[in-house]
Amino acid sequence: MINIIDNFFEEDLLKKVQNHVTNRLQFTPRYFEGTTEKTKENYYGDRYDLIQDKTLQDLFVKNSEENFNIKIKKISPHSGIDLRNLDILKPHTDDKAAKLNILIMLKGPRAVTNGTVFYTDNNLDIHVGFKENRALMFPSNKMHSPHASTQPGIRRYTATLFIEEYVLKK
Repeated sequence: MINIIDNFFEEDLLKKVQNHVTNRLQFTPRYFEGTTEKTKENYYGDRYDLIQDKTLQDLFVKNSEENFNIKIKKISPHSGIDLRNLDILKPHTDDKAAKLNILIMLKGPRAVTNGTVFYTDNNLDIHVGFKENRALMFPSNKMHSPHASTQPGIRRYTATLFIEEYVLKK
């Protein structure tokens, strides 16, 4: 189950969120969980933990509930905003406690090589291109990766909610 929603935010709210994310947040380098060496292969990207900004976190939760018709009861404290280079594929699953991921494409070049790819039986299977204001909801145990680009210097901002508890709205 991969659900795609375009126009996640109303246009004026998207501009405010983009401005806030690109100009006001302080990102920290992150490496894949369980790695001991800080190498390019283990580098995840730069992250801002949403737990630091309750107002922004609540905005992402509210819009996710409205767009995906769910009631979010608990999100992981590891939910955040990522700034990534897209130079290599890094297939992975996410937060073990989470049941669902909601990935929100905030800012970056619209491109096939800037999206997210999904795997089935360790084989590349589905590709969703990057488009600002697009959101994806998928199971947290679904293997995925930012798409790798051959163009140097491609970067993007995305937000991810790791949802630990939720119910479907009727």
